[in-house]
Amino acid sequence: MAKQLNGIFREWMRVKQTDETAPPIIWGYCIVHLSHPEFCGSVLHTSGVMSIAEHKTLLIAETRNNYYALLGPQLFMPADCTVDPEAYVKQQHAPVRQNDVYVNAALNAERDCAICRGAGVYRVNDQSMAICSSCCKHNQGWWQLEGAYGPDNGRWACKLGCGKIVDAPPPVLAFLPRAKT
Repeated sequence: MAKQLNGIFREWMRVKQTDETAPPIIWGYCIVHLSHPEFCGSVLHTSGVMSIAEHKTLLIAETRNNYYALLGPQLFMPADCTVDPEAYVKQQHAPVRQNDVYVNAALNAERDCAICRGAGVYRVNDQSMAICSSCCKHNQGWWQLEGAYGPDNGRWACKLGCGKIVDAPPPVLAFLPRAKT
């Protein structure tokens, strides 16, 4: 069975086992699980971690069968070892989470991009991030600007939020019927 990227964790924790020779256990908050979408948002238990490699903007955990992207931040197990790891991770994240749009940007980023330096996103100011428009693959679809968009009415914008606006409908939308005014 070939290894593949299986899940992407936003908050995760590495827990050492009592046996020093045993591999650690990873617990985390999964925002995208490629083979089992129903696990998104669940705390998953992946045991048998063989290695964790650093890859510029994220860490890759290698297990017996799959790879897992660990975006961080890593949670640290409290000194009190009686705490259940699953309960601790659930306690750390916000009660309601949306799928993270930055995950797609991070995985599709050009590694030698001058704007985002391979992260897929860049910091606009202290409180906000933006998706890199040069790395965006525009694979989430397009929406037509209308209403309060003024001079941009009738143009098309990338749904991912990178800021790309085109005058004509993208080729993937060319088959859609147009309303006659």
